[in-house]
Amino acid sequence: MKKVSQKILVTGGAGFIGSHLVDHLLKTRHSVKVYDNLSGGNRDFLKHHEKNKRFTFVKADLADQKTLRKESKNIEMVFHLAANSDISKGITDPSIDFEQTTRHTFNLLQAMKENGIKKLFFTSGSGIYGDVGSTYTTENFGPLIPVSMYGATKLSAEAMIYAFSNFYDIQVWVLRPANIIGPRLTHGVVFDFIRRLKKDAKKLQILGDGKQSKSYLYVLDVVRAIDLVTKKAKKKINIFNIAANSFITVNSIADVITKEMGINPKRCWTGGKIGWKGDVAKVRINNSQITRLGWKPQYNSRQAVRKTVRVVLGKDKEF
Repeated sequence: MKKVSQKILVTGGAGFIGSHLVDHLLKTRHSVKVYDNLSGGNRDFLKHHEKNKRFTFVKADLADQKTLRKESKNIEMVFHLAANSDISKGITDPSIDFEQTTRHTFNLLQAMKENGIKKLFFTSGSGIYGDVGSTYTTENFGPLIPVSMYGATKLSAEAMIYAFSNFYDIQVWVLRPANIIGPRLTHGVVFDFIRRLKKDAKKLQILGDGKQSKSYLYVLDVVRAIDLVTKKAKKKINIFNIAANSFITVNSIADVITKEMGINPKRCWTGGKIGWKGDVAKVRINNSQITRLGWKPQYNSRQAVRKTVRVVLGKDKEF
């Protein structure tokens, strides 16, 4: 029998990305404890692991510092994915991102300090770069001026992580991904379009002018990237952008979805260059650093969208 590699805590492990990461970690013989309050996650995403002796699920909030300290004892590495994943929510209630990203990250870092945990992986986001148009942002791009609470609080979380790394000798891996889609998707334009078209196949409202252009990643490509950087990047602080070297507009996403659904709804646009305040019309991310490490996406942006749509519609398998 293979030896269990590490005792791992995954915050947000019942979520869209987190559950796929848990699948991978258990497959590679780690012992995994998921810490999730299920506010955005789904226990069903993990039900196939319930009988696995190396899997533990803790329903708890990162605001509960006593439980967090208790459940993170004897943990060797933390994968911190818990956060508000819906950028637009931060417009109506900015406290959501502050509580779920900034404050909760601080609580986690405190628990790591007290329990002597020396390894941390964190999913940040391209939102930290703000709105810089066609500029390809590298990991050392600046100044960083986020235009959303999502981006602002991800940046604040990164800053605290780097300070704790310095104070308490914690090795850190930070991933700044483009838009992530795939099976178990719970939000975003692909999810929203499919959900609304299932209710009414005759019309489709598109936020903005539909010309918003961004990179999209299939979730399993992201999991492979996480595995790669945590194994191969050896610095004390390791920061990586991740994006496909391709882009797709919202209008083209609508084309893919309606074609796969076999419908031709009447489209209407709300107008303007962005879908909501805090949205960014064009996102370009330089991924050369993670490419040099050996990562290459299996799917480009259009392929990732099509694969996601076909999986959600039951036409394809996840893998």
